[in-house]
Amino acid sequence: MKRILNMCWMVFIIMLFSASKNKASAQVEASVSYQTFYNDLSPYGEWIDYPEYGYVWHPDINDFRPYSTGGHWVWTDGYGWMWASDYDWGWAPFHYGRWLYDDFYGWVWVPGYEWSPAWVEWRTGGDYYGWAPLGPGIDISLNFSFGRYSPPYNYWCFVPRNYILSPRVYDYCLPQSRNTIIINNTTVINNYYRSGNVFVTGPGRSEVERYTGRINPFVLRESSRPGRPEFRRNTVSIFRPSVQRNENRVAPRNFERYNGQNGNAFQRREQDIANNNGERRNGFERRDQNNGRVEQRNNNNVFERRQQEINRQQEQSANEQRRNGNPFERRQQNISRDNNTRRQQAEQKNNFEQQQRENGNAERRQNEMRQQQEIRRQQLEQQNDIVREQRENRNVFERRQNEMRQQQEQRNNFDRRQNEMRQQQEQRNNFERHQNEMRQQENQRIQQMRQQQQQEQRRQVDQQRQNNGFERRQQQFNQPSQQQSGNPFQQRQEQSQGNGNGKGRGHGRHD
Repeated sequence: MKRILNMCWMVFIIMLFSASKNKASAQVEASVSYQTFYNDLSPYGEWIDYPEYGYVWHPDINDFRPYSTGGHWVWTDGYGWMWASDYDWGWAPFHYGRWLYDDFYGWVWVPGYEWSPAWVEWRTGGDYYGWAPLGPGIDISLNFSFGRYSPPYNYWCFVPRNYILSPRVYDYCLPQSRNTIIINNTTVINNYYRSGNVFVTGPGRSEVERYTGRINPFVLRESSRPGRPEFRRNTVSIFRPSVQRNENRVAPRNFERYNGQNGNAFQRREQDIANNNGERRNGFERRDQNNGRVEQRNNNNVFERRQQEINRQQEQSANEQRRNGNPFERRQQNISRDNNTRRQQAEQKNNFEQQQRENGNAERRQNEMRQQQEIRRQQLEQQNDIVREQRENRNVFERRQNEMRQQQEQRNNFDRRQNEMRQQQEQRNNFERHQNEMRQQENQRIQQMRQQQQQEQRRQVDQQRQNNGFERRQQQFNQPSQQQSGNPFQQRQEQSQGNGNGKGRGHGRHD
């Protein structure tokens, strides 16, 4: 029986282990491929066949900066700083692959296989925290050091340290025009490590809490469907699938061929720059550009028509030569044909030079427009910097004023308490003084009463003595007459009686 029970326990433990293993395997992660990236991100942007990195993705968002717009930083247990995106497609481009900046398309995303809470590099110093997206081709190995990798200055985003946890951290990002100065006054945070084969980096939690106060950490959970992160109390759920490494080449259904000299791409970049500066081109500028494109097409059409006319004339002259057999006429025709050809070539050259001049004027106008837009953008950034600095100075001034008011109130409260304590002390002193005076008066009364009693006693004693002396003298005065008139025995009795009346000063001797 005991053996059967042991076997049952072993079978139960094996079943539990297998069930937990199956449950764990079911909760590990979903599996996707690059085709999932191509399909899920196509509605939110365009795919480009890039010459160095294959298919890259550009989001259709104006003034977009990765790890800056549409999201914020959260601290997670085990994985440190994680970027929580507000975009529905943010589960992929901010946690897989890398970002790079193209002069024509702007920020484009290069897909990758490995997941991380954020593929960024950090800097600190001068009361600022900064981060920059890691570019493609950066291999994070054991001997890697961020000190040897330097992202361009326009990759960085710097914020004051006390705003690093703000839900709208992009509102506190400093202008890119100040990045160079801040980079020179900050140092790279090189404390990256791997937690569960996941790349983790950023400032330490205890260091950040000195500037922001206590940080509420989140526990990272895996979500079953793509989308933006979901926050519930102290947990954050995010779609974190594993990416399959397919050997067969897959491609987006719709993509654009990359060409650095593509006019359409150039015009689109110009329009994006104008939108980023918050300015819209007026109808005159659009008409000017449209007229330039129409003139260029018309000039091309004129040149083609002239070429066709020349070819047609040459064919007609050749037919005429074949019909005419006179050598002199053929020579004249050849001379006239050569003259016409030279004249047409000269006209074509003049038209081409004129077209080049017009194109140069159009390019000059576009350069002037770009310069004006750049000047407006710089002025707008300067105004924004001034407004932000004024706001910060105003906030600092108001904080200081509030602190001074609080300190003044504390001083007033302290002075009030001191005055109350002084008044209470004075009242105690007055009460003690009054008590002392009353004690002194009482002592004086007691002394006076004692003196009066002593004086009364002395007066009574003196009076008694005086009375006793008067009686003795009276007795002494009466004794001789009694001795003369009475017998001796009777005189002795009277004398003894007289001594008795003298308050017992002695008894007479009886013979």
